[in-house]
Amino acid sequence: MGKSNLQIYVTQFFNELEMYEDVARNHNYKSYLFSCVQNFLNNENRDTAFEVYKAFFDSYRIDIPGATNPFADIILLLEEYENTAATLIDNQRDHFVHAVNVFLTGLSIYIANGKYQRAFNKTILEGQYKDFYKTKHEEFLYRWGIAALLHDIAYPIEIVGNQINRFLKIISDADGVDVRTKAEISYSNFDELNSIKIVDDIEEYASDFLKAFPSAKTIELNKPIDLMAFRIHESLGTDLMKTKRDLDVFTETMAKSGFVDHGYFSSLIVLKWYGSVVFMNHFNANYLYWPILDSATAILLHNYFKNVIRKGDYNHPPMKAEENPIAFLLILCDEAQEWNRDAKGIVTRKKILADSVNVSVGDDYLALTYLSNTLMEQGFSEDRVKTFNNLLDITGIFNRGVTVDNVSRNSIMEIIDKSKIGRPYFADVERLAIAIHMNYNEKRLKDYPDQKLVYPNFSDLPGDLKYSNIRQAYGIYEKLALISCSLALRTGNEYKLSNDEIEYLAEKEHEDWMRERLQLGWSLGPKDIEQKKSPYLVPYQELSEEIKNYDRDVIRNISKLADIIGLEIQKNN
Repeated sequence: MGKSNLQIYVTQFFNELEMYEDVARNHNYKSYLFSCVQNFLNNENRDTAFEVYKAFFDSYRIDIPGATNPFADIILLLEEYENTAATLIDNQRDHFVHAVNVFLTGLSIYIANGKYQRAFNKTILEGQYKDFYKTKHEEFLYRWGIAALLHDIAYPIEIVGNQINRFLKIISDADGVDVRTKAEISYSNFDELNSIKIVDDIEEYASDFLKAFPSAKTIELNKPIDLMAFRIHESLGTDLMKTKRDLDVFTETMAKSGFVDHGYFSSLIVLKWYGSVVFMNHFNANYLYWPILDSATAILLHNYFKNVIRKGDYNHPPMKAEENPIAFLLILCDEAQEWNRDAKGIVTRKKILADSVNVSVGDDYLALTYLSNTLMEQGFSEDRVKTFNNLLDITGIFNRGVTVDNVSRNSIMEIIDKSKIGRPYFADVERLAIAIHMNYNEKRLKDYPDQKLVYPNFSDLPGDLKYSNIRQAYGIYEKLALISCSLALRTGNEYKLSNDEIEYLAEKEHEDWMRERLQLGWSLGPKDIEQKKSPYLVPYQELSEEIKNYDRDVIRNISKLADIIGLEIQKNN
């Protein structure tokens, strides 16, 4: 299955992460979760995805005596239902592996972008909630994990509605008249879903929450819809009673419009289940009224913000990260996660989908390069950027904005030496080539923060520069073979190049660079790009130490580039 290059960011996150149970009680939850994440990144599939779900919810489990883990059970049910029922509707893609990729993308953005971290810390860790995890990054992990991993758990409800409507469309079109008949789905005893089982006196139990927010006395503290209306009101500044009324009748709104918002039901499930467990076990109610409510509201907003809050009477501007950090990140990552999504719907199976992605994140930018066999639908990149900017205040976190690129294997194949394909594995070569370009852009942004990138995306490169990156990617394999090394799947026992090996390979890199330049019509002379003149078309020994360091950096950088795509340097037997 497809791969992303999130490993380098995710590894940084887990290296810095502290988990309370490990620190206070000598457990190994971090190692367990990180191992499952690494297995998933090396092979994204149903089984490795479920191990990530299980590791997270085992780490933050609130037990009901005699019960199994309800979230693990419903996640499996979602995957099984999607595999069967979704094949009967037009537009349906995987939500099982998808949610894990959303989770890991969010970890990557959080750890690589200091502005987002500060937004999270200011609005949550410096707020009125005092029971948050004091261990490094754990409060974010907890809230984000619940939001990202559970944001699609009610998708079967949406699938049912889509199935009915597709069947009605076939019947309606049978006589040749284009009439759209849509089902209105209603729910009896809906209050059973919109309620949390009460054991204790509710106002006494939620006393800290009521002290922090006296206006919360106007809502019912055991009703998920009321709680989320209040959270939206507090974070986005909407009118509380209007927000509550609109959420109260949202099932009717959906019925009349002939659609189902799975995020609405997913958020209710999260609040009902967590709330009931907290009450039944007489746990600290603050767990429910702050982190769980925050995550559940983010789940609600990942569709509701676009469909309701950005429109009509609300007409809320694009969301700022400071307003609702978890919701902001969930919308961003959910919209960005467009790779390795198994197509299950009748129409979706015919579409060109990305099978992998290269992600580059910094304090000022987010760059996404999707890889597919042929180019995706026209306007894909522009539509992604437009969606991000319409829903979110992107420049508040990424000054330079988000760039989206789609690179097809066919376009790369046209400019490479066909005789080289097959050894090494071409999919790794193309990902290395894109990683080389992104790494170059990262360095340019750090060295020259006031200068605009000339080629922000790999597909922007002219043919000769694309070839240069591909040559360098192939050259990595060829050079490593000279010292009896190769690139292989990461094991954690990477071979470290010696200084002598780096110097030897740097000379080979310079020779390859010279050969490429001469083939492209360059000649020796004072630097003149237009006339294709370079003063560096001389033997390696005649270069200055400053220029030699460029070649050395290429070799030193092999380890980082390999890590980005899940590989490492290994010594051959």
